[in-house]
Amino acid sequence: MSSRNAGTNPFEKGGSDYARFRPTYPPALADALADLCGSTGHALDVGCGNGQFSCLLAARFDRVTATDPSAEQIENAFQDPKVDYRQESAETIGLADDSVDLIVAAQAAHWFDLDAFYAEARRVACPGAVIALVSYGVPELEDDVGKRFHDFYWTEIFQYWPAARRHVEDGYAAMPFPFPELALPDIAIEREWTLDELLGYITTWSAAKAARKAGAVALIDAFSEDLKRLWGPEETLRTIRWPINGRIGRIA
Repeated sequence: MSSRNAGTNPFEKGGSDYARFRPTYPPALADALADLCGSTGHALDVGCGNGQFSCLLAARFDRVTATDPSAEQIENAFQDPKVDYRQESAETIGLADDSVDLIVAAQAAHWFDLDAFYAEARRVACPGAVIALVSYGVPELEDDVGKRFHDFYWTEIFQYWPAARRHVEDGYAAMPFPFPELALPDIAIEREWTLDELLGYITTWSAAKAARKAGAVALIDAFSEDLKRLWGPEETLRTIRWPINGRIGRIA
């Protein structure tokens, strides 16, 4: 999900592919965050991308404001009558002071100007509101497919990831977070996917786009061919797991 620093928006294009191939968060994450809030009147999803998590929050909050700087992401967003989508940045939030019970950034905070975002978060937060920066980590697969994926990620395409990706890989552990912290529940995303679904997901990576732009198409093609040989029949489903990491705190 995607709110970006000025001039840096890897998901400005490709909103339809992003909506089609990106894994969705489990409802348990929205439930866990809602349970931490003293009130569930209004949630703010910053850098909402195509609104996958925004719609999950709508099941627990009276209303959800979902923001993203990308017009294409908003145009391809999932619809819910309780979700109000707005095209705006994380650093300029168009909500009133003291109006939000939960502020969440899912797979987005590593792109923010954090000082500006935190200032806006404090402004719009109700007393005692919860702030959560969450992300899903590097996918995990089993057997030879998992080993080949691991090698591709860490030794082949790794150089094409933007520097901010390091925050996702370390679960935001090194990111400044000036709030009293709450425990992050042990939750993961799990999907049963075909090879085509996995490869479609990889095409949405900013690293894959950067590699193609740099002329490294052969690297991606070779990986795809290797997976085809290892995967088995094309209809075979394999379990893919993304650990959910991040930081949760309370705004005084």
